[in-house]
Amino acid sequence: MSHPSHISDLYDVNIRLWKRFKDGDSDALGQLAQVHYRALYNYATKFTSDPDFIRDTIQELYLDLWERRAHLSETAFVKSYLLKALRHKLIKESIRLKRFQEPEAAFFDDDQADSCIEAHIIADENMAYQSGRLQKIISLLSKRQQEIIYLRFYQNLENEDIAQIMGLGRQSVSNLLYRTLKEIKEIWMPTAFLWLLTFSC
Repeated sequence: MSHPSHISDLYDVNIRLWKRFKDGDSDALGQLAQVHYRALYNYATKFTSDPDFIRDTIQELYLDLWERRAHLSETAFVKSYLLKALRHKLIKESIRLKRFQEPEAAFFDDDQADSCIEAHIIADENMAYQSGRLQKIISLLSKRQQEIIYLRFYQNLENEDIAQIMGLGRQSVSNLLYRTLKEIKEIWMPTAFLWLLTFSC
């Protein structure tokens, strides 16, 4: 779990880089790309398993941002802004390339079930069975439920950030997250489920 001071430092760095980027500093854009590349790439794998398509889309995203930098809004939540922009671009490009025809039904790939959640919540080898069971339960959820679990417990984002990324109201995010966790818990039953999420990212 990240130290509060580290989070604050990263927050400040993001704001400074974003401002420099908007002012026309290409090096700042390069630093933003480097800082957030892994998070963007990992998130994109939930939409598609094609690594070339992911890399191309991320690159195109940054090119688009550079071309539109003068018209972009100020933001204190750079990571959330980039995740939302990438989500939109992945869906748009997938429709354009006819990768799928119903984005709301297929946009979050359950074949790419989030193994990262387990990697971050297993405290020791004795939890391997419970972790595998949790992953199976998560794979049964709807695509939007899988996405909100990923953003909340893997990307460690707050409800306000998730709302911006998924295009939902903050209360809708709270309701969806509550229903999702309740559904998982009802299937899971043992209190170990709560213990597992406690040790997530």
